[in-house]
Amino acid sequence: MSVCVVVVVVVMGTGVPARAGGARSPVRYAGLDGCVCAPWKLWVRGGRVVSLTDARVFSRDRQRAPLALSPNGRYVTYFQRGDGALVIREMATGEIRAVPGVKWSSAMRAARIELSPGGRYVVLGIRWGHRILDTYSGESVPVPPGLRPWSFSPDARFVLVVDDSFQAGIYSMSPFAEWGRVPVGGALGPDGKTVAHFTARDAGVGLWDVSAGSALRRGPIPVPRGSTSTRLRWNGKGLLDLQTVTPRRLRRGGGTRYDWYRVAPESGRTERIGGFAVPGSVHNPIITGLTP
Repeated sequence: MSVCVVVVVVVMGTGVPARAGGARSPVRYAGLDGCVCAPWKLWVRGGRVVSLTDARVFSRDRQRAPLALSPNGRYVTYFQRGDGALVIREMATGEIRAVPGVKWSSAMRAARIELSPGGRYVVLGIRWGHRILDTYSGESVPVPPGLRPWSFSPDARFVLVVDDSFQAGIYSMSPFAEWGRVPVGGALGPDGKTVAHFTARDAGVGLWDVSAGSALRRGPIPVPRGSTSTRLRWNGKGLLDLQTVTPRRLRRGGGTRYDWYRVAPESGRTERIGGFAVPGSVHNPIITGLTP
């Protein structure tokens, strides 16, 4: 890994959000409410809303500045106003810490950021390249050209990257080295051994055994009917979570509906575990989960 800065900066209590009492719950989604203007808001489980008054909202020509949520909604990363630091906010404690050596600049105006489970790594994409940053040490590794990080394993020991045709490689994070390859990208499971992916036309969920180089099941796991499957994520306990969406135009009562289902990989049993609706007043929301 190349080292940018080796001093860890921890900022406590900076930019405390409005309604901080709701900050202990995971975030369901983030966005700009009403008009497309500041501040960023986080809608957390339980119905509370947290305002990120310290977060940069726009980068250039009203283009939205990057912000990302961890797959479990317990961490949020963004660039701060003022000093321009890239920070990680832990929702359970409200603690904010800066990623050493990373500051907002004109080169960041079209940047993309994504956050790993546990908030350990941030993927920073600028123009045609991607880097993975260790948020504690500031160390970074370049992702091979033509590849994009798609999902981390629940313990963030491995990362799955995809190319333009969605062929995938799996890399260990320490050291950063290729560990295996799979024919399709998706949600990377515990220990980097299993990849969950949608089958053709999102008709079901397939499971790929990385070590054996073959499917784990004879047929795909059926997905719930009446909505569109959008995301898969592993919850760290060996179970798979599936998210579906019902667009506003198809749903009575307004708003876009997101539902989560728990999938047992061995039996293929699917059970609904929760859901929420995003009002139409929220512009281009960022939904907790993996990159769609």
